[in-house]
Amino acid sequence: MARLLFAGCIALLLLLLVFQNSNCKDTNLCAPSSCGNHTISYPFSLNSSQPLNCGNPLYTLHCEKNNSTVLYLDSRKYYVQAINYNNLTIRVVDAGVIQNDCSSLPDFSLAFDSLGNSIRAYNFFTLAFTTFNYITYPYTWFQYKRTGPKWFPKYKPLPLSQMMIFINCAYPVDSPLNVDTGTCLNGEKSSNVSLLMRSYVNVGGMKASDLMELCSLERMTLLPVKDSKSMSYKEIHSQLAYGFELSWHNSMCGRCAGICYIYDSNQTRCAGGQN
Repeated sequence: MARLLFAGCIALLLLLLVFQNSNCKDTNLCAPSSCGNHTISYPFSLNSSQPLNCGNPLYTLHCEKNNSTVLYLDSRKYYVQAINYNNLTIRVVDAGVIQNDCSSLPDFSLAFDSLGNSIRAYNFFTLAFTTFNYITYPYTWFQYKRTGPKWFPKYKPLPLSQMMIFINCAYPVDSPLNVDTGTCLNGEKSSNVSLLMRSYVNVGGMKASDLMELCSLERMTLLPVKDSKSMSYKEIHSQLAYGFELSWHNSMCGRCAGICYIYDSNQTRCAGGQN
């Protein structure tokens, strides 16, 4: 009797496993789902509508009211604007930024360091390659692309996003590095910034020595990589509302001992072998 019960339990367990994986082509590869107009497939999954074993748990998305797709970065909310499975990028916008409302500000600060691998992006020409820990940092603000001939390849980090810094000053500042936010964040219509302060933004990053006296950094965020030198603040804010791109390409390379780069559409390779 005990043997029959044991055999019955094994059979039931196998049936449960088959049923659980019936919607999946392979481990973690499940039938696509959707939220609004976004198709959700590997490595992404939706926290509510897909089996627990679908997708990579580091790339879990959330669906609000069956319409808005949400990505949480360090518990901070970003709305997904687009997912491009061909170039392994996702475009998101801070939940506090509203299209056509230039007085709206990001709810959170986000810097390159929060996404990891920032230093190596600018010093990767050294021979001291280190394994990128995509488990700690699932996304990057750049992608590596191979340049040069196959017999002497070079690998270049191409930025997907650039830094945007909000600055408050106790007096008007005239600097080519800064763009005045004008009536969007200054004046009687604004409740975000004190009337005694002047508000500016810097696009592309700045050195600590570039910060004028009696000015302070208020928050940082990311923008699409575009030339903003001739843009007004309203035009810059429009780019902010469009959203910035992040890449998940490192997740496709496993434990890469060198550089994980994209060589053809959504295909990745490892320069330096695997650990």
